[in-house]
Amino acid sequence: MGGFTDILFSICADYFRGLFSSLQGFLVLHKIDNPPISSIVTEQRRQHQKTTIYQTVLEKRRQQELEKRSSKPPQTGQINKVSTPKRIIRVFFTCVIANIASVLLVLSITFCVKFVGRDTLLSSFISWLGSFVLVPILIIVRLLSILWFADVAGAALRFRGQTGQKIPDFARAASDFVHAIIVELVFLLQAILFFNINLPIISTSLGFVYMALLNSLYSFDYIWMSNGVALNSRIALIERRWPFHLGFGTILTIATGYSSNFIISGCIFGALFPFFIVSSCLVDTEVFSTLKGNNNKLNFPAIPFYCVAQNITNKLSLAIFGRFF
Repeated sequence: MGGFTDILFSICADYFRGLFSSLQGFLVLHKIDNPPISSIVTEQRRQHQKTTIYQTVLEKRRQQELEKRSSKPPQTGQINKVSTPKRIIRVFFTCVIANIASVLLVLSITFCVKFVGRDTLLSSFISWLGSFVLVPILIIVRLLSILWFADVAGAALRFRGQTGQKIPDFARAASDFVHAIIVELVFLLQAILFFNINLPIISTSLGFVYMALLNSLYSFDYIWMSNGVALNSRIALIERRWPFHLGFGTILTIATGYSSNFIISGCIFGALFPFFIVSSCLVDTEVFSTLKGNNNKLNFPAIPFYCVAQNITNKLSLAIFGRFF
């Protein structure tokens, strides 16, 4: 009984750790453009070495005495010298506002159709005109959001003092990207299937778990791909730390499940997703260590949630391309 209690406690603890970790992006957003403290210290040391390289021993002693007397924090001007341009916050909120505006546009069209009546000629014209205008806008917003997400992920990496690794093999990276899209699409279809099964509590719970794990994978994809982690390893990380990722994807899943309208849910996802990209970059070191064998503290078993999606994807790849991804 004690062993089961320990496992349950570990699952709950890891779930709430993931839940609270997903909120870190909201807390550090105001300073995402600032450089990490380590880079400021490194820059100061480098400048100090430049100024002291030609000093005599006596001058160095005087300099050390002055530093001891007045130890001042780094000046704002010094920090700005190594800061990145103040543009990510603007990109961030442009992405959020564009997606929220798309939601308001959809709701406005829906309200107009209901107001004039569904069976009238005017409502049909409003629906047609709304679709004609809305579809291109949504496509443009989604494409721009992808670029904005990449900018946000890059800023979060710089905030951590990291830079994305160079892609050693472009063909392999492209294959991994396509593989990820198909696996995530199949996994999404599984979640939708669970939601539509006529089992009131079980279907909703399974669908929610799958959507939360999928949203967590979406969030961590940017930094894991930047670190050169292949899809199979990314999935292994999700399945090994599934309570953490279930907690990490909970808030985004609840927010996107607020509306049954697929377009509105997609826009809500686009507005909130940048926050979770930043959060994933801030907690990645802890989660990434699981891949390196640091599993001693994990008392719960891994669950192969992505097994079916991977098998279906491999069979599709074998049938279409004659080989596995």
